[in-house]
This record gives sequence, structure tokens and C-alpha cells, in this order.
Amino acid sequence: MDEKSQPTEIIRDPELQAEALKERIYATLAILAVLLTLDATHTSAMHAAAIIGGTALSLWAASFISSRMAKRMVFGRSPQAEHTTRDSIKHAPLLASAAFPLLMVGAASIGLFTLEQAITMSIGAILLTLVLWSLAAARSMHASKLASILLAAIVLLIGLGVVALKALVAH
Repeated sequence: MDEKSQPTEIIRDPELQAEALKERIYATLAILAVLLTLDATHTSAMHAAAIIGGTALSLWAASFISSRMAKRMVFGRSPQAEHTTRDSIKHAPLLASAAFPLLMVGAASIGLFTLEQAITMSIGAILLTLVLWSLAAARSMHASKLASILLAAIVLLIGLGVVALKALVAH
């Protein structure tokens, strides 16, 4: 892609799409890890929101800054405007991974349900998201239905295993 690429051309770039999705999956797994460590009996909704939001924001900042720094080191100059746009698009999904958990924690803070329920719903949503991404990956590789289901089942079992481990450690 040349230096004068338009933002819509940049967004359609499959390499950039793959990078952005990688960042989103990474952040989703990181947020899952954070949710699994939150103990609703020893924290408030505000504190949980700060931990979740802070995790997403720090992941975004670390990823964005490291990408920029690496380009400066490799190319010996500051990245041009197109690279700034690409980096912004590539790293933005890191922030999106915290949206649903923050929404659930916010709802818990106004009494729609307990913080424990908010955390549990967020964990469930993340596991469902990972399963759906697994199915989408299998479909894009033109895998058979059986292979697709097996891949999704493996991802789900791993996720449920992590959740079971949290439940065992918590008690």
C-alpha cells in the first residue's frame, strides 16, 4: 500500500484486519484472566470497573507505543501518518474487549444485578465469543462441520476448565 492510501483502503487490508483481530483476541483473553481473578465479595463495582478498564487501557497503550517504538527503531524515523492510522485501527480492538464487562459492572453498580452475576455474565459472554471466533476460523479455512464443531468444543472445554479452576481456587 502506498503512502497516500485512503483510510477505507487501509481498513480493507487483510493483513491489518488479521492484526486487529489478533489484538482483539489477545485482549479478550487478558480481560477473561482479569475477570477470573476478580472476587466480587472483596471488591466494589467501581473497583472492578477500574481494574477492567485499566487493563484494557494499559494493554492498548503498551501495544500502540511498542508498535510505534519498534517502527522507529527499524526504520530510523517516526512513522508517517498512514502508519499512525494503521496503528490506531490495529490497536483499537484492545479497548473494545472491555466494553461488555464494563457495561455489566455498570449495571451491577446501579443494582440491576449483583457484581458476581455481572462478572459471571461477562465470563460467559467471553467464552461464547471465543467459541464463535473458533467457528468463524474453521469456516474461513473451509473445515468440515465436524472439524468446526470439534474446534469450537475444544475452545469451550479449555475455557470451562479455566472457569472450573477459578471456582476451585475460590473455595
